[in-house]
Amino acid sequence: PGCRVYGWDGPWVSLGRFQSPSRDLISPETTNWVSRPTGGKAVLHGHDITVGLALPLSGVRSLKAAYRSAVRPIVEALRACGVPARLAEETAFAGRNTKTADCFTFASPNDVVDERTGRKASGCALRLTDRAVLLQASIPNGPPLLAPESVIRGAVLRAFDWDSRGFAKALETSVERQLCAG
Repeated sequence: PGCRVYGWDGPWVSLGRFQSPSRDLISPETTNWVSRPTGGKAVLHGHDITVGLALPLSGVRSLKAAYRSAVRPIVEALRACGVPARLAEETAFAGRNTKTADCFTFASPNDVVDERTGRKASGCALRLTDRAVLLQASIPNGPPLLAPESVIRGAVLRAFDWDSRGFAKALETSVERQLCAG
């Protein structure tokens, strides 16, 4: 198992494994972008906390079960920081909004949302192998450094402010608890 919590040096876009810069970015030649090994949609970074979490698959073979196991520590850490985070499928907000190239414009049942407003609290993308799961997550914190709609096709401005002090420690505690239990 391993976990990395980090930030970005300025605005960058990470594209999901199956996305194309020419299709999903407005100006790929003038946008700082990278491809992720996980799926999911485009994420604008620079104003977020980014998490990379790799966990062994201890008997879990279902994609949904692997996702639930990997995302649980992020939900718990956000809740410890005062964000009322839940999986969208546990709220009335799953499947709302329009599907676009932008991760934060649509809340699938697997996404982490604010249980009161439905606003996406964390964009998460997964990669499952026969031995492990990789979860990459972006948790916006404050206004973006660029207008998302200026770089990602179909994006809209969605700022999310919360007190991130203590997030890394809360995430560490949650991951340790999960590893000891499983």
